[in-house]
Order: sequence, then structure tokens, then C-alpha cells
Amino acid sequence: MTTQELTGCAARGARVIDPHGVEYLDCGGYGAPLLGHAHPAVVQAVVEQVRRPSLTDRIMLDLATPNGLDHVHCFTSATEAAQFAVTLAQANGRPRVLTTGDVPYGGIDSLRANLASGSPACVLIEPVRGIAFPPAGYLKQVAEVCHEAGALLIVDETRTGLGRLGVWWGSDLDGVAPDIMLVGENLSGGVVPVAAVVASHEVEVPLLRAEPATSPLVAAAVNATLNVIAAQGLVERAAVLGDEILLALRKSLAGHACVSGRGLLFGVELPDARSAEVFTGALLRANVLADFRGRTVSFTPPAVLSPDDVAWLVESVSWAATKL
Repeated sequence: MTTQELTGCAARGARVIDPHGVEYLDCGGYGAPLLGHAHPAVVQAVVEQVRRPSLTDRIMLDLATPNGLDHVHCFTSATEAAQFAVTLAQANGRPRVLTTGDVPYGGIDSLRANLASGSPACVLIEPVRGIAFPPAGYLKQVAEVCHEAGALLIVDETRTGLGRLGVWWGSDLDGVAPDIMLVGENLSGGVVPVAAVVASHEVEVPLLRAEPATSPLVAAAVNATLNVIAAQGLVERAAVLGDEILLALRKSLAGHACVSGRGLLFGVELPDARSAEVFTGALLRANVLADFRGRTVSFTPPAVLSPDDVAWLVESVSWAATKL
């Protein structure tokens, strides 16, 4: 079960409270924002903006993005953002879209061959697919192959961006600056619905449009979220806290499951889908929210976990393992 499935709830920090007043630790697979739910600084920024004249404001997202990605387009969902990114690539003469569904994740030779065998293309890729972490340097190789073939690289950071992996962006792990980047709904700290496409000037030119207008409420929420992440060192905390939790999860699940992770993105691979369902159900009885798909259980806790929260998570995982 995820936060989205607990209707009529309140949420604050790492906790979700159901209509009966029962608290849950939100480590759901879709991910609470890195700064937790309803961060007071973000909420306050939005409330203050409501009291001001409704003037268009600028999102300062480009201050946190890889060098050269200076043009920001905002949308209300990641789906809309992905559609626009493809449209942007097509406007740049790359009508074909290749994803990890077209080439094996981690398969550089097949990507190179696919790019060489058809019309000009863009490559849409996630730094981490589900809980599958590619070999070190893979994204850099993808960028090099795209450059050789004249393809555009679109990196989908919906799940991995904004500090989730212990770095600002998953593409930072390989030192890659994509042509286009997708940023997910966590961009506003979950306070208002927003996702974004960030593009380089060279890619932006064919649209022949000025910087798009941005809702002042969206701008206030996004800017406050970025300020909180930076000021509170949440990216660095995600790296340190992630190492601590990963070590504890591997110890708790030794002999039961394979655990992978980086930063605050963890995956537990069980023997089969039934085991994953039993394990997730046991976690729910311990008031810990996780998500399972197939035989994989995902955890994406916020970086604002307290020591008590970490103990709660680890102890619950250990208890749930006894039910397998």
C-alpha cells in the first residue's frame, strides 16, 4: 500500500496519519518528497504567495540543474512533461524515440546498432530503472553513443532527481549533462502539482518561444523546496542515511532477499510475487508503507527521517522477514 491509497489522510514529515489517527511511516515506492510531506517552509511560501498580487514568477530550477540546462517548462504531471520532451525532440528533427524497452538496460552495443539503423532519434532513459542499477559509467556511455549518432539524450529524473540518490541528479553519478531532463512531482515538495522539462538553449531554439510563464504559486513552492533541500543539506543526508539503512536492511534480510540501493532508493527482491505481497503486508501491519510490483518491494523514504524513524523501519523489516 502507498500513501496514494490511504484516502482521507493527513501527512507531515515522514509520517502519514489515517482517518482513525493511526500513524504510518511513509517509505512508499513512489516516494515521499526528500524533505517529507507538507514541509512548513514550503507551505508558508505558498500561503504568502496567495496573499500577494498574482504576478508571473520565475522558477529557479536551473540553478540546481546540470550546466547548460537553463530553460524550464512546467506541467501539472510527469506524463505531460514526458510528452512535451518528446515533442521538443521532434521539433529538433529527432522523430524516433528509443527507450529501455527498445534496447536492453545496460546494453551499449545494441543501443549503438539501433541508433545506426533508423531515422534520427532521441534516447529516453532513467538513471535507475525500477530498482535496477546499471553498471558504473553506463549513462556516460549512453551519452557518448548519442553524441556519435547525433541523437538527443533525454534523462528521466522523475524518481531519481532532487537528491534521492544522494546526489542532486542521477545523471550526476556519471557526470552527464543531458540535452533534456524530466523532473517529477516532488519538485514542489508535494505541496502543489508540478513537473518540469528542463532543456539546453540549443534544443530550445526550434520552438522559437520565450521562457514560458509560470504560476506564482508553483514558483513559490518549487523555489522554497529547492532552498530547503540545499539549506538543510538533504542531498548529503540522503547519501549518509542511505548507506546506514542499506547496511541494516541487508543484515535484516540476509538469506531472505536480495537488497540493492543508493541514497534513499532501496529495492528488495523476493523469491516470487507471493513473497513480496506477504512481506509488504507484514510491513503494513507494522505501520510502514512500501510498494511492491511483481517480486520487488521498493522503499523511498524522505531524508527527514529521525533516528526513531530509522529504527522503526529497520525493526519492521526484520519482523516482516520472519513472516516469509
